[in-house]
Amino acid sequence: MERMLTALNIKKVLVIFVTINALVILELYLPFETSVIDHIQRRFVLRKNKTILVWNSPHILDTAPFGVGYETFAQHECEVSDCIVYDNPSSLSLEKYDVILVHVHELWMTKMPDFQRQEHQRFVFLTQESPNSMHTIDVTNMANLFNWTMSYKLNSDIKLLYGRVHPEPTAPDTLEQIQKMIESTRQKTAKNYAANKTGQAVWMVSHCGTHSLRETYVRELSKFIPVDTYGACGNLSCPLSKSNYVSDPTCYDTLQSKYKFYLSFENSICNDYVTEKFFEILRHEMIPIVYGGANYSQLAPAHSYIDALDFTPEMLASYLQLLDANDTLYNEYFWWKDHYRVEAGVQQMARHAFCDLCKKLHQDEGVIKYYPELVSQWHPTTQCRYLKSWETN
Repeated sequence: MERMLTALNIKKVLVIFVTINALVILELYLPFETSVIDHIQRRFVLRKNKTILVWNSPHILDTAPFGVGYETFAQHECEVSDCIVYDNPSSLSLEKYDVILVHVHELWMTKMPDFQRQEHQRFVFLTQESPNSMHTIDVTNMANLFNWTMSYKLNSDIKLLYGRVHPEPTAPDTLEQIQKMIESTRQKTAKNYAANKTGQAVWMVSHCGTHSLRETYVRELSKFIPVDTYGACGNLSCPLSKSNYVSDPTCYDTLQSKYKFYLSFENSICNDYVTEKFFEILRHEMIPIVYGGANYSQLAPAHSYIDALDFTPEMLASYLQLLDANDTLYNEYFWWKDHYRVEAGVQQMARHAFCDLCKKLHQDEGVIKYYPELVSQWHPTTQCRYLKSWETN
């Protein structure tokens, strides 16, 4: 029996040796265009890797930080890395891409891909804009066009989130545990986050007229409490990043040393819509005052923020003045700092999204779904609130 197995093994080795030699000979004598080895390698790569095309506006910071090519998935330490990102539609024929990402809020400059779609291909509805900001796009005409969504919405097929808060092993599981951790902030050895802060509320903003009427709320709030405003809508300045997309992190460092509260006010009050400044402030040492349509309890620990829509401007001012005058109450809003980890910024946003997309492409090989309509999830009338003055919930 052992002799028979040895003979079989020798035969296998000989077959492999002859095959390799034959391929080498063909590689040496065939023209480059018809190289057998090159052809085999090309087929292997296309079969193994899922191909992802960023159809339009690949420079946008929603997706650009991830990079292009194959190596970028390994560099970002994706769980599944057998994918390739392209930012030039002509890199392959359109029929060969496994997925095509469409920045829908950029379609006013470009058209949708127009070709005979293959059964395996997914079109992805990609946006980080609220429905209020997609006024040039008519989602009523997009029935049965997209297979997946990639966005800030928590029910997206691929989440493209401005930030994430991760519980550490010491994070509490019950309200009783949370209360004990809040009580621990009252100990003399606990950090005093109010120390040396001379300012109360600060706001950094560049869009001065918004759907949410946040500027109206802040104007009324300013009648009762000082609000220092940085950026294009105020009279104070702070260094901005070259992209003008987010503020330089050093600016937040400067603000946290002076101010106790930061107004993380959104330009639209739409479901799930919360932008990077909320998560950036969680990373720093100010209490975020939120004003938006997201369910913030799904995004951040309890008692880590204050929701302006629970107050009138005058009531909010009174509460902030109470916290400003009482370091014990102020410090309770930072109970969670040692028990959670916060991610923020476009780098993490793109990394999570593309890693998840690659994994999903390899796992979801089944029936291709289509969104029969997008109005219920992406039309302003179904997703956004329009406040009259500063009404509260």
